[in-house]
Amino acid sequence: MAELPQRDTQIRVWTAALQQDPQSAIALTQLSGLYLQRARETGDDNNYVHAEEYARRSLALRVNRNGPAFVTLAAALVAQHRFHEAEQVARELVTLEPDVPQYRAQLGEIQMELGDYAAARQSFDSLYKVRTHLSIAARLARWGELNGNSTYARNLLSEALSEAHARRNLPREQLAWFYLRIGDIDLRNGRLRSAREMFQKGLKIEPGDYRLLDEMAHLEAMAGNPKKTIDYGERAATTKFDPGLLGTLGEAYAALGDERRAEAYFRRMEATARATPGGHDRGASMFLLDRNRRVPEVLANAQKDIETRKDIYGYDLLGWALHKAGRNAEARTAMDAARRLGTRDATFFYHAGMIERALGNGPRTRYFLSEALKVNPRFDPTHARDARAVLDSLDQELGR
Repeated sequence: MAELPQRDTQIRVWTAALQQDPQSAIALTQLSGLYLQRARETGDDNNYVHAEEYARRSLALRVNRNGPAFVTLAAALVAQHRFHEAEQVARELVTLEPDVPQYRAQLGEIQMELGDYAAARQSFDSLYKVRTHLSIAARLARWGELNGNSTYARNLLSEALSEAHARRNLPREQLAWFYLRIGDIDLRNGRLRSAREMFQKGLKIEPGDYRLLDEMAHLEAMAGNPKKTIDYGERAATTKFDPGLLGTLGEAYAALGDERRAEAYFRRMEATARATPGGHDRGASMFLLDRNRRVPEVLANAQKDIETRKDIYGYDLLGWALHKAGRNAEARTAMDAARRLGTRDATFFYHAGMIERALGNGPRTRYFLSEALKVNPRFDPTHARDARAVLDSLDQELGR
């Protein structure tokens, strides 16, 4: 995090300016943006709280022509998983300044998070002509992924990366983030060599970026390298205890036969997940379900979550929890909702296939599990192996 000293200096300067003029909306907006940036650079979520506080104070003083404060407030609320509040803020800004495409893009992103895809489509449909703008490209790329077009998403992010390199004032963390996103698309689609290249390029820009280290840990887990998974994962965990990462580390130690350390990481994962907003972390919940731990608790949380946030990943988690609870007919309905956009996610296909297997539907089982392996033959060390085993058993049943 090479720019952190500079960020701290900027915060001190604007704090001093605010002390000189406590009614300065400009100083408050600047501080909110700086704390938001520092949250992204350090992984310290307390900075999001400060960003929210300063943005609200700025907006209390001035609403008109104060778009940056709205943007920062909405982003800080999203980071705290307060999506409905964030949508209200973003919608108010779009109402005030409907001609600014970046504001419509942020609203669309929040609508995606909430699973309001009809509204998100309406927000994004007007942005094609300005799709290469950095903040717009990132959101349209995610929208493309959700709708099953990862090639379009990757191309869009590659164009944005070229523009990001041309911007000398862009924080290094944001430049590295574009490498992370392109690598993430490659990783999801089984292109491990390309994903590794992208992550390593990002790490050259920001060597201590916990998100890139986290992704490298997941990549090495996917590649079946538990020692390298632990190396990258523990380096990332020195900055931020992400529940999903802790689960990955637990799996890596389990693969090496160190059940004591594996269990320690799983317990830490559960504790960290409970400390997240709402006491529910989806990544940790998936790990718990895969290891048949706390299934009733995870199912109850997933059911509560989907009441207010009806996105496809929420339905995927709900479907898998229902399957683990033996309620496979309901699980199928949830997975149909998870797949409604045509998202090419190997885990979605795997979950759908295993649910169909439990329901005794051989043709649908074969289709979904084959699609999972087609998208990414190594999407998960255990699940990919299980998918092949089920497909082999189906072949044997048919006498192939």
